[in-house]
Amino acid sequence: MSQSKSFSIAVIGGGIAGLTLAVALHQRQIPVTVFEQASHFGEIGAGVSFGPNAIQAMTICSPGIKDAFLKVSTKNGWPSKRDVWFDVFNGDKIVGKEAAQKAPEFQLRVKGEHAGVYRAHFLDELARLVPNGIAKFGKRLDSIIQNDDNGKLVMKFFDGTTAEADAIIGCDGIKSRVRQIIVGHDHPSAHPVYTHKYAYRGLIPMEKAIEVLGEEKAQNSCMHVRFPTLI
Repeated sequence: MSQSKSFSIAVIGGGIAGLTLAVALHQRQIPVTVFEQASHFGEIGAGVSFGPNAIQAMTICSPGIKDAFLKVSTKNGWPSKRDVWFDVFNGDKIVGKEAAQKAPEFQLRVKGEHAGVYRAHFLDELARLVPNGIAKFGKRLDSIIQNDDNGKLVMKFFDGTTAEADAIIGCDGIKSRVRQIIVGHDHPSAHPVYTHKYAYRGLIPMEKAIEVLGEEKAQNSCMHVRFPTLI
């Protein structure tokens, strides 16, 4: 095992990206601390899909990360559709139970390993890979300055505490405080805005899905899209 590196890394944000990075750095003997503003690790999102590049990156970061992903991930149920990302159907033509027999308008296919996962379940598995003492909770970042004496970066948190690191990596999401500090308060990317797009998600028992949609659509990824009418 190689010796611990002489520099330290601070990761701001304890989501999927932050924990993946922390595990990868720790396994490479790089001192790392995760600063999470919540009182514990937790995800509020729903499902997320990972393609071949992302899954390969998990293996490179740490085989344990990929194992954690595979433990809770879901793939298409039919072996013949393992390379299908989505079957895309015209939503305007999906009417009644006969819709289960409709063929897709087209397919989105992908070469290589891919799967979907419920964010909270994946994060729970990642948290088990993080050694005790690496994560600090209740740490909402306020500002970053440089210590002129040793060159380290000093993080000030809203609870009044401070911490130092040689480098800081922002994994703190769409409302990233790290991004605001880097690009400046007035930069457009510092303050995300609502784009008036939204999605409703829901879960139903598989047996009910099969009853309504048929086995093929219930057990494999499909997308119902309303295509614009050309005049």
